[in-house]
Amino acid sequence: MEETRGQSMKISAEALFETEDEKGIYLIENGKETKVGSTTEKIRFVRINGRDAIERVQTLNSDVLGNRQGITIIEKTTFSPISFTDYVNGSQHVKAEYGDEGVHIALKDSEKNIKLNGYYVDTFSVELILRVLPLKPGFSLQMNGFNATLESEVDIHIQVVESERVKRGFDEFVDAWKVKTYFGETLQYYWIDPANKELLKQSSMIGDGIVLEFRRG
Repeated sequence: MEETRGQSMKISAEALFETEDEKGIYLIENGKETKVGSTTEKIRFVRINGRDAIERVQTLNSDVLGNRQGITIIEKTTFSPISFTDYVNGSQHVKAEYGDEGVHIALKDSEKNIKLNGYYVDTFSVELILRVLPLKPGFSLQMNGFNATLESEVDIHIQVVESERVKRGFDEFVDAWKVKTYFGETLQYYWIDPANKELLKQSSMIGDGIVLEFRRG
């Protein structure tokens, strides 16, 4: 199996482009499916302190899961994290600002600095990284990540499982890479359209026989 580490690859967001996307949120319990909300994603190019960057705004609206918005900003040419802000029900919950030596985290009533060594990515940028990786059978990648909401470093392991037909539009299906991704012990599956650099679907087991799925249409 081909395996490498993030710092040995030159991961760049240059292949991405500005997009807007909407997906339904579904809970699947023992084969029975219920739609419980929707999520939107907006990707745009910005300039932050003289650096070319990408801003990803993900908004989740659900009576079951709650209402959240995450804003991730990364350097366009290196995928190095610049900041991540998490809002819960319209109020800022966490703000992380990354620097050369670590990350500054501001919570509602406290602040702290955490030192980080070597190359790392913000875990909320992984859904962008997957779109630009040279995915193919046998591809595997390990990266050092940091999750600001957990205030902890996370080992990230990415592995291509297979190619599957996935819905892209109302009546359009495309071949997408199914990618198994571990964030520490937490497992997520993503389906990536390599031609259009799109995340079409994601799925995770959140309980015994219960699957949470985000997907088009």
